[in-house]
Amino acid sequence: MITHPLQYAQKLTPPDVEKILEAALYILKTKGLVIQSRRACEMLAEAGAEADFENGKVLFPEELVVHSIAKAPARWTLHARNPEHNVPIGGSFLSVAPGYGSAFIADGRGRRREATMKDFENLALLSCACPPIDITGGLLVEPNDITAKFRPLEITYALMTHSDKPFMGSVAGAEGAKESLDMCRILFGDITDKPCVMGLININSPLRLDSPMVDALLAYAQAGQPVLLTPGIMMGISAPVTMVGAMVQAYAELLGCSTLVQIVRPGCPLIIGLGGVGSDLRNGTTGFGRPENALGIQLGAQLARHLNLPFRCSAAVTGSRQPDCRSGYERMMTALTAYNAGAHFCLQAAGILDSINMMSYEQYMIDIEIWAYIKHLSRPIEVTERTKGLDVIDFHSDNYLAHDHTVRYMREELFVPSLVFPDTYEQWWSSEGKDIVSKARQMAEEILKNVCLPPLEEDVRRQLQKYMNDKKKIRAAIG
Repeated sequence: MITHPLQYAQKLTPPDVEKILEAALYILKTKGLVIQSRRACEMLAEAGAEADFENGKVLFPEELVVHSIAKAPARWTLHARNPEHNVPIGGSFLSVAPGYGSAFIADGRGRRREATMKDFENLALLSCACPPIDITGGLLVEPNDITAKFRPLEITYALMTHSDKPFMGSVAGAEGAKESLDMCRILFGDITDKPCVMGLININSPLRLDSPMVDALLAYAQAGQPVLLTPGIMMGISAPVTMVGAMVQAYAELLGCSTLVQIVRPGCPLIIGLGGVGSDLRNGTTGFGRPENALGIQLGAQLARHLNLPFRCSAAVTGSRQPDCRSGYERMMTALTAYNAGAHFCLQAAGILDSINMMSYEQYMIDIEIWAYIKHLSRPIEVTERTKGLDVIDFHSDNYLAHDHTVRYMREELFVPSLVFPDTYEQWWSSEGKDIVSKARQMAEEILKNVCLPPLEEDVRRQLQKYMNDKKKIRAAIG
């Protein structure tokens, strides 16, 4: 994990924060959300909301929202099958997870192909092997060689067997969520009061929670497992073009869905947050990696902090279609903003290109380097007799290279990049891999060549495989 800075970068005054949240509550009270689930609407109505069952429209009284979200924990732990990799969520920690949902794999020049199950397994292994990644992820890529009805099973199994870090479950409706939860019970045992799998619930902005997502939300919340809420905000497309208006709508959607989660199961762990936020109105597409992306992270984190809820964002992201200069400056801008703003969970934070449409092995390793830089940057500064170096500073010295102080502390004080070698110009020019992209590709290949699957009890593996096979037979029989 990465430790937050002592002070957060903020752009809103306390009155500004109140105004935005008051406006969000006003939207919920007067316009509400469309929730495509009779059952969810009934639960909200019983709790005091006004529900139009025919149209699935729900109006939320302010008191109900405020009372409900106060039940959500500000801090909790996401458990891994290896307890050494448990991740604290909330407080002063930022955790990192790689890409989510890409359909394609891109090479170092941006040429793409359809992602496969082997790519999914490789990316899970990289997540396990690379220290800057805290959470393996969820839908790392869409494996197009696996039929859609079997993907939740195959994906969940791969996340469990190819990494021993925490992971995210399927949200392919109620059935996909149920399969992930059932497999977690095989892996972890009783998960009633043990957050160990997280469901990403995407809200279909503006102001709509579609049927598959609400069904998955209900499944995870009823099981007491964390729900990660993200509206589909694109300024001028699915939300107002003004940043403040986009935040008002986003937080109306987040507060309404958070209320539903807490009504289903009071105290259920939550993360609220934002994805891309910005847009490119020249062609009506997303704005990943733009300044609005970073600004949305900054404002969103400040609003979530006021609500005392953990905040997620998409950071180290880009709209570039290959690892290049544009990708570098967009990624570092959004990643640093996430750190400085005090985000708690960065999703899509390694490997993505083309606004999350593509994943790249080369970009993945470059992003690992970016997060390693930020982790080093985040280390607390200790002002002690040792660090002041009073016995070192002396004009009689030509340099400090051979000083005992340098030899003793250089490894902990000076960051050593993985992709930047100490070559001379002549060595660099004559080398085959002159550029960072080539080095990143070589590093990914080397890791995947040598990495081993993390150990898993054979009895657990057999039970997981039996569950998968039984489910597949049922699915195949149904057609």
